[in-house]
Amino acid sequence: MPVHHTPEQIAQTLGCDERVVLNAARELDVPVFEGRIDSVLFAEALEADGHHLAPAAKAAFLDAS
Repeated sequence: MPVHHTPEQIAQTLGCDERVVLNAARELDVPVFEGRIDSVLFAEALEADGHHLAPAAKAAFLDAS
């Protein structure tokens, strides 16, 4: 399963807007490299911060592996 996804793909998976994903990545210092985000790192950062998207991200990216 690929780990690096575009913000659009992550937003679609989490059921939110792409801007929410990009803002959260920026706020949590998760790098966006060549238009892609490491979804595992993103999910772990959301969980550590207690972000409202953390449960959905954990279910989609951490529990799936």
